[in-house]
Amino acid sequence: MKKEIKVVAIVLVALIVFLAGFGLGATKGININIGSESGINVNVNGGSAGSAQVVAPQTTVPTTAAPTAPPTTAAPAPSDAPAADTTAAPAGDTTTAAPAPSGNASVPSSKAEIAAAYNKAVNDAKHYTGKVTLKKHDIIDVQLKDLPAIAEKIITPVIANLTKTEPKEAVFENAVGVDDNTRELTKWIIPGGGRDAALQEAGIASATATANADGGYTMVITLIAETSTFDGTSTTSEPTHHKSIMDPLELGSLDLGPITISNADLKYPGATMTATVDSQGRLTYLKQQLPLEGSGTGKAGISLTLNLAGSMDGTYEFIYA
Repeated sequence: MKKEIKVVAIVLVALIVFLAGFGLGATKGININIGSESGINVNVNGGSAGSAQVVAPQTTVPTTAAPTAPPTTAAPAPSDAPAADTTAAPAGDTTTAAPAPSGNASVPSSKAEIAAAYNKAVNDAKHYTGKVTLKKHDIIDVQLKDLPAIAEKIITPVIANLTKTEPKEAVFENAVGVDDNTRELTKWIIPGGGRDAALQEAGIASATATANADGGYTMVITLIAETSTFDGTSTTSEPTHHKSIMDPLELGSLDLGPITISNADLKYPGATMTATVDSQGRLTYLKQQLPLEGSGTGKAGISLTLNLAGSMDGTYEFIYA
């Protein structure tokens, strides 16, 4: 996922270079919306002279969970059974858990339990020594609109090549690739760089855990909003909780060629992770939805002020031998 986020940043600055070269950087505004489902839509609109303004639309965070089993009908209770407890949950508690069917893996209920279950499932998968097939796909979709014909002719094939992604599949055993022993399982699963997941209860805005018919359960976790500030040389502050389980954008590590970013403020409204665990406690499905907003200044021949909104998706499917 980190590679794909870097591509998005490069696409953005490459577009600015082209627009500046066609004289649009100083006379037009740019509206950019990045998303794996709706694409990256770039619209050139009338703006104030002297700067290129990118207006960030509001970003909503999708919270689609992995499919769960249809509900089962419980047998009626005997007439003399005690009345059901109708005591309401304490206000403000957004963590829920459905009861597990007989024989089900223990379904976590509190935020702390869900955080611990998520970390264990992901880290066990990253270090799994048995045979497993991993299918992953990180998606970037780019659409450029309302550009001058000559700019569109030049930019479109470049952007299409940069953002082209294909599903990847590999078989691992003893945590290394069967066909390529330089391929490491721990680096194929987020968080990248060989890091383990280290989600904390304090980083969770909401979390649910729902029992599945196969004896496992599905967790849906949304993180709290965080910010990251870039001072032009390094990321001076990081989204601690986002970084604990995924790969946020690190501007200080990107090679942007002739582009110089003076400063930037990045906002993470709250990423959502969906993880399905089977009856043996093994991770079988993982989805990341990482929205991002930001603003900053930079130079590409002319001084530019930028505002950015985006969202990246990544899915992982595990098939155990």
